[in-house]
Amino acid sequence: MLSWVMRLTAPLPRGGRLAEAPLDRLRSIAGRKAALLACSLIGFTLAGWAQTPRRSPAFEPLNSEPTPDFFPETRTRPTERVPIFFPPIVPPLDWPVAHAVVAPGRLPASPDLAPYVNEFFYPSLSTRLHTSTLYDKGRIMLGQYRTRKIELQKELQAELARQRGAEPATRQQALEALARTQKSKLLQLENEAEQLRKELMNGNFGWSALREWHLGDKEKRGFSPTEIAIVMRGYAYYQNGLLPAQRQLLREIVIDLIGAVDQKAASNTPPPYLFFSPEPARVLLPEDLPAELAAKVAAYQSKKSRLKKELYDTIHAYDGTHLRIFSNPLKALADRQAPQFAEVDALAEEIRRGLAQSAVPLVTTQRSPLPAALTVRISALLRDRANAQRDATAKADAIQARTYDPTRIRIAYRFDEEGMKSVAIPIRTPRSPPGKEEEQIVTKVRADLAAVSEGYGRQIAELFNEQDAIRRDAGEFLGETKREKIDAALISAARIAALKETEDAYSDYRTAVFEPGLAVEQRRLLFDAAIERLALPLPRGEMQVTTRSANW
Repeated sequence: MLSWVMRLTAPLPRGGRLAEAPLDRLRSIAGRKAALLACSLIGFTLAGWAQTPRRSPAFEPLNSEPTPDFFPETRTRPTERVPIFFPPIVPPLDWPVAHAVVAPGRLPASPDLAPYVNEFFYPSLSTRLHTSTLYDKGRIMLGQYRTRKIELQKELQAELARQRGAEPATRQQALEALARTQKSKLLQLENEAEQLRKELMNGNFGWSALREWHLGDKEKRGFSPTEIAIVMRGYAYYQNGLLPAQRQLLREIVIDLIGAVDQKAASNTPPPYLFFSPEPARVLLPEDLPAELAAKVAAYQSKKSRLKKELYDTIHAYDGTHLRIFSNPLKALADRQAPQFAEVDALAEEIRRGLAQSAVPLVTTQRSPLPAALTVRISALLRDRANAQRDATAKADAIQARTYDPTRIRIAYRFDEEGMKSVAIPIRTPRSPPGKEEEQIVTKVRADLAAVSEGYGRQIAELFNEQDAIRRDAGEFLGETKREKIDAALISAARIAALKETEDAYSDYRTAVFEPGLAVEQRRLLFDAAIERLALPLPRGEMQVTTRSANW
């Protein structure tokens, strides 16, 4: 049912410190006795250190700044795992996302994360929110940061609106003047965001705090693209000392690695999207670019690929090393790559100006293979299906939130083409079997979930009837009886309908990528607003990584 619609590292060692005795006491111990005592102390220390689980050097602060009082350190046991929520992957320009549905399951993301969906402190903030360790002063700081950012975004968007009808030269001159005015404020805002990222981090809460494997380990089966991707993602959000441009490149590397896995599983070849500034934006450029402009695009890709490879190789070699106290290759790499990023940004600006001056259209107009009335019905069907699943997900999550803490019940649910499947079972242990009261609660939870499933099933049945009617009408319009051909037309019409609904939402995305005259910081500012405006479903949380998974 709805098939054609649905196609659309361990903590810091506690032992291992050399016990320090006062100097006068050591001096009071004479000769051989003192030496034996010292050797014993050192031997004990080294033995304890050798038996301590190795901790990843990754995500170690590059400075010794103390954690401020408004983000008090949370004391947790070394083996206590906490969830981390990573932001959604940024889609390519004009990618249909209007009807994306949140995946069911535990650990839904807090809606308080939505305003920070493209921030590098998003994962650290997510754990703080989940563990209730973000206190009033921290919230005030986030609010103040958010207010200043919105003010700068509105100022930029207002100038873009004022210059919309101006001549290209006049428009570019006005935007360049605003860029000079906003430069210092934007740099201060980005520094403030980086400081928030550092202060929100907690040693026990970090992505790599309990990780027992590293890319530098000699593993017989090697490391899969998925494993490498999650490590690169961890560095992008948790490693100190990286440039903003390097963090963005790491996000591109993650998308590349995930895409490699998806391509291997899929039979079709994805469109040739180009990563472009502000990263990790992806766009489709016309194939018939002028030769000079095409050469600049090729040079841009080449320079960026070299930066990616150098960053990837350095992190791959650095992950898990014990010698970070003697040298910091990531800090050295940031210093070395900074001027190269400036060159890449300058080349990107030349490409934008070339695209603006060329007569080649950047947006290709796609027409639905079905009449407008059917396309509207398809759009409504997509919207109703997404709303039905979101509503059922919210109700099931509310039931789970109400029962998870006070009772020992495991709740799970999923959606398929036939409806919603759910299960609720008590967690039994030999020492504490469920009592009568708990069994009654389980029965109530099952009844509540069944009611949600039944309501969702009724909605899906209605949508199924509408889908059959649309398919029948589409077949009559096309003069076609073969189901696969009709479904192909329906899928194409569904994509175009979704694209039209997101066209306005992508306006800031398109401006951030293609508008000449903006500063790099302004592009990132506008791109943040664009990603927030898309209202992408926030991924659910994942527990801190520990051992390797057989599924990777």
